[in-house]
Amino acid sequence: MVSSSQRISGLASGMDIDTMVKNLMKANRAPLNKLNASKTVLEWQRDAYRSVNTKVLEFRNQVFNMKLDSNFSNKKAISSNDSSISVSGTATAAEGIYQIEVIGLAEGAKLNSTGPIGAKAKQGLSTKLSDIGSFSGLTTLTVAGEKGTTTIEVKGADTLDSLVKSINDKSGATGVKLNYDANLDHLFFTSSNTGLAAKVSLQSQDSGLLQNVLNLGNPGAVVPGSLLTGATTFADRENAVINSSLTADQTISVSYGGAVSEFTISKTTTLGTLIKQINSSEVGKKGMSAIIDSTNHLAFTNPTDQTDPDPTKKIVITDITADSTDALIKLGIHDAGGLDSLVVTSRDYFQVSDAGLDASIKFNGVLGTYSTNSFNINGLDFTAKAVGGMQTITVTQDTDAVYDKIKTFVDKYNELIDSVNKTLDEKKYRDFPPLTDEQKADMKEDDIKKWNEKAQSGMLRSDQMISSALAGFRTSISSVITGLPSGDLKQLSQLGIVTGSYAEKGKLYIESPTQLKKMIAEKPDEVAALFTAKDSDPSSNTADGIATRLVEQADALMAKIKKKAGTISSVDTTFTIGKQTRDYDKRIYDMGVRLDALETKYYNQFTAMEKYINQMNTQSAYLAQQFGGGK
Repeated sequence: MVSSSQRISGLASGMDIDTMVKNLMKANRAPLNKLNASKTVLEWQRDAYRSVNTKVLEFRNQVFNMKLDSNFSNKKAISSNDSSISVSGTATAAEGIYQIEVIGLAEGAKLNSTGPIGAKAKQGLSTKLSDIGSFSGLTTLTVAGEKGTTTIEVKGADTLDSLVKSINDKSGATGVKLNYDANLDHLFFTSSNTGLAAKVSLQSQDSGLLQNVLNLGNPGAVVPGSLLTGATTFADRENAVINSSLTADQTISVSYGGAVSEFTISKTTTLGTLIKQINSSEVGKKGMSAIIDSTNHLAFTNPTDQTDPDPTKKIVITDITADSTDALIKLGIHDAGGLDSLVVTSRDYFQVSDAGLDASIKFNGVLGTYSTNSFNINGLDFTAKAVGGMQTITVTQDTDAVYDKIKTFVDKYNELIDSVNKTLDEKKYRDFPPLTDEQKADMKEDDIKKWNEKAQSGMLRSDQMISSALAGFRTSISSVITGLPSGDLKQLSQLGIVTGSYAEKGKLYIESPTQLKKMIAEKPDEVAALFTAKDSDPSSNTADGIATRLVEQADALMAKIKKKAGTISSVDTTFTIGKQTRDYDKRIYDMGVRLDALETKYYNQFTAMEKYINQMNTQSAYLAQQFGGGK
């Protein structure tokens, strides 16, 4: 193509060469415009197929649920006293009348201040602990719950707010949360779960912290315990990497209280990570905890006496990796020679604790306990709310629920055939081809929109593939289901569901809701089989239920549409229309190259003409000058 800087614009001839070339090219571009239009129509057709595919998929997913027996087994359960215990039925519940009594409710573990702690009259959450009550001013508090155990350092200069945050930051590992109510001026320790396994246990060497600051009452007699302190100093505390020179992962074992837990140490494992894992493990749930003490050493709190001859009361830590590396040396648990270097000191402490309670019920005379107030018995979901006398539970077939599902099926089927039939019946406006860019440039936006609406109409008008599939849907709906026992329901019409007029093209109507509900109540298994039946013959669907047939036919239609029009994620070479559009792209490109060459040819010809005219004008001027000069 000749560049615009090389073109001569008709200065010599006085002609508008650009307009002349444009007009010459307009006729030559007509075949290219036709190719672009054909490609655009193909893309519109592809999108129309995909739109139908989306609608069929939505219907298919809804109908798939109708293949499941559980959708026709809904049970309605009613409690005689919903304020004592509520109930809902599941598909597995058996119809009948049952007796249940709530003897006790499940409760979480809790520890509350026995009276106001005195922070309200001072600075609330900003009050220093030393201003609330007397204690040593530097001690530890071990918090144990159903999830694990942790130990925190407590100082007199700490505020009430920092104590609350320190405990709650570890609640994920312990299962214990602390709240302070400024109005009541009380502290509330609670477990995250209910049941006998739930617990809140607080231990400290300083009874003043428990009694005077937290105001949890007299903790009673001292309990003998132990502290095991390692020899390694970790200046970076929780952020310290245990052993960055490891070439292979190491596994250590910690046993306590009859539990054994294993932990992996890699070259990137930090001390904080290991401590968190230990405290939330099975040994942590037994009451021991790992901490970094005030001197930056790894230490282990043992709520029992480490010197007790009972092996379950000892904390035992071993490296169980079968290699020459001793992972315990870096932790300060072993010395360089592999000998135990833990320093064991007495850590007698005071303790206050509480445990949760299981829910206790009597069902048809049988006692049972549950860790929460929500539980399932015989397919019935119960929620215990209050202790009370014997209550009656009545379980019946949930006719309304099954009716609603069948009605939803009918509605979705009608929505699909209405929508698809409109697509098949859309008028094709052959006088409205896709617009070219030049045409759009001369039109208003609203006019372009109206034109495109007609241009895109009827993309799938009377499409044989989709029309045939809809006919198959109608046959599946109306035909008899063979293979069911003699005398059983075999057609939708027996449920009071009928098809509309021929003009409505298979639309369904629930002609008699009363009859449908009656069949659901009196013949629930037969109603279910009408939708869910499935034989083992892949060559025929005559013995299949309605939902089974429709799912198979929807899958078959979607597979055909995908083969022809693909999906949004399909590669063009994998479906028919995609291959056709790629062919159009090549033809459009080739024709574009030829038109560029033709346009260049026209400009070259006009340029040559301009040069010749310019030469003639120069010669004419020269001759005129010569003849004029001779006078």
